Amino acid sequence: MRKFSVLIGICALVGLALTVVGQEQEVTQALSPVMKDVGATLQSLRRNLDAKSAADVAKDAEKLQTLFTQAQGIFKANKVGDAAKAAKANAGTAGDIMKAAKENNLDAAAEPAGALQKTCKACHDLHREQLPDKTFKFKP
Repeated sequence: MRKFSVLIGICALVGLALTVVGQEQEVTQALSPVMKDVGATLQSLRRNLDAKSAADVAKDAEKLQTLFTQAQGIFKANKVGDAAKAAKANAGTAGDIMKAAKENNLDAAAEPAGALQKTCKACHDLHREQLPDKTFKFKP
């Protein structure tokens, strides 16, 4: 009877571990395309700021606002509160950039754009792990 209880306990632990690993993979799969799009859009934003193209800066900022809102939903659904807060703040910052660009005030848009990149890095340092194949995995 004791051996049977130990066996059940081991199976329960294995099941729990597989569930946690599966959830991390699901988060990574949901988040990866959003984050890749954020990276590309941030690069475009920087180029458009340098080119002094207010209309393109506004488009990039609007897209970033949408992407950070999507990321916030993913983080919130997976109970990663600090990342959800950062994504919400980043969506707000993107809105500020968009507003400044629509007013053709690219100087006012440039500062929050730099701050946005710093907050991305801070969150990545906490919640992103590089794998041996150079891809990334979300870590809660």
